[in-house]
Amino acid sequence: MNCKSILLAALGLYILPVTAISQNEPSKPAYTHKVYINDGNTYIQRTMPMYIKFSVTPDGENHPLKSKQHPEDANPMYLDAEGIHYIRHQWAVNPQTKQMVNPQRETVMEVYADGLAPITSHRFDGAPRYSNGQTVFFGKGLRFSLTARDAVSGVMETQYTLGGAYQKYGQDVAVNNEGAAVLYYYSADNVGNAEETKSSKFTVDLTAPSSNHEIVGIVYNNSILSPSTRFKLSSNDNLAGVRITQYGFDSGSPRAYNGQISMSGLGDGQHTLYYYSTDHVKNEESRKSFQFYLDLIPPVANIAIDGDQHKGQYTYVSARTKFNLSATDNHAGVKNIYYRVNDGELNTFSSAFNLPNTLGYYSIKYDANDNVDNLSANKYLNVYLDNQEPVTGINYGNPQFFHRDTLFINKSTPVTLFSKDGHSGVKQTQYAVDGAGMQNYSKFTIAGEGHHTITFKSTDNVNNEEQVKTSKVFVDNTAPEIFVNFSIEPIGTKSGLPIYPEYVRMYIGATDKHVGTERILYSIDGGALTDYSSPQTLDISEVSKLRKNKKYKVRVVAKDKLGNEGEKTVEFFVGRGE
Repeated sequence: MNCKSILLAALGLYILPVTAISQNEPSKPAYTHKVYINDGNTYIQRTMPMYIKFSVTPDGENHPLKSKQHPEDANPMYLDAEGIHYIRHQWAVNPQTKQMVNPQRETVMEVYADGLAPITSHRFDGAPRYSNGQTVFFGKGLRFSLTARDAVSGVMETQYTLGGAYQKYGQDVAVNNEGAAVLYYYSADNVGNAEETKSSKFTVDLTAPSSNHEIVGIVYNNSILSPSTRFKLSSNDNLAGVRITQYGFDSGSPRAYNGQISMSGLGDGQHTLYYYSTDHVKNEESRKSFQFYLDLIPPVANIAIDGDQHKGQYTYVSARTKFNLSATDNHAGVKNIYYRVNDGELNTFSSAFNLPNTLGYYSIKYDANDNVDNLSANKYLNVYLDNQEPVTGINYGNPQFFHRDTLFINKSTPVTLFSKDGHSGVKQTQYAVDGAGMQNYSKFTIAGEGHHTITFKSTDNVNNEEQVKTSKVFVDNTAPEIFVNFSIEPIGTKSGLPIYPEYVRMYIGATDKHVGTERILYSIDGGALTDYSSPQTLDISEVSKLRKNKKYKVRVVAKDKLGNEGEKTVEFFVGRGE
């Protein structure tokens, strides 16, 4: 190891390896080898020739010294190693006495040989550093310093460039330009030894990353999101590269992004996603934010029954009944309403619908989704479709008489309608007589004499209406006509009444125009009514009821088969005529 190397090691300097010099290095200044005298020391560039001369006066003629033994080693002479060298004379002489100095000592003249250039190192400070294995990156605040050491003659100057011409280094240098850079630097010592140029390649990154979000999944009107929606973040940094991307919601603490972001833990309502990225040299992006509404609440679906309906054991409807679906939503708005009948096909609701025209039980299942696909829970409406008409019958009370396809009644005969319905039940029964307007049923009679037509029908509770039925009847309110005959002509008169002899016989009869006479009764002089069963019963002479010579009053009552009753009174005398 030469003297200069020993000295560097003693100073504790570590020589850093440097990269190869770029082809873009600018031209360096030229340095001339020279002698440098400082503080009484003489330094010579080691490869320079030395010519030893002497003079006998301070400003006198110089006389070269030559070597007779080895003339090739002198004039010029070269120093063989780094560091201090000595020109010696064995014994020193006192300049005044011209005698050897006592005690004896050598006469020594020092000269320092310096053939080694300084060693310069660089140091980066003030900025974050990152290496990806190929490139070294620095962030904001970067400064560099250069430190040069020379073991012999000392450093004369240090030069550097970050582009452009070389310039002398004096103090720390701030690096404020972004991008790739090469720092070239070297030092020269006081005898003209110039260091081989060193370089350090690096990249300054002053710009923060740029991040963006992407909505993955369902979004409505650009800002209303579904609970299944995710956020995907992407970031880019043109130089040092992204170290971390962070995100958070609302005022929550940031967390590291490591995949798609779910809506887990967020409630229904307005929220803000914020996010930002930091690169490897701590350039931090300004927070970006995205405001959105998280819609967690599904629509509320409803069904309305339009038309025929009745609440009984079931909710009864008719084939005419329509079902109308509607839905409301708290924010995103209703997208679709769905329904199915029993286990049938799923339908998207567009307008009111009917059930199939088939008697029976139906279950309508319905739900709705909103514009971010929140689906409501299934709802059900159970109904019974009644498409059958009621059945109505007619009943005539007494009195009545049927003969030859004709039913005879009278004005007091009650008319009763009865109806039944096997499902929703009878709502009303109506009737009309002889084409008059229909009226709600209650028990009635028909007063007018003659032929009559009764029309009637019933309607059930879901307005299934029976076909009009017809019943014909004849009303007979006329009593039988009574006939009284005597077996002999009167033999006189008395008080305006006819007189009949004791042997007279009285005959009673009655005729009825429609239903016939059912019964004839009579009474004599206020007695009890007695059935007249045959002409013999009124053979007055035989029953000895008309043999007295007196006035008689006979009351006759005749009834037809409907109970219509006629009455006739006959007055006369039995005896001798005047």
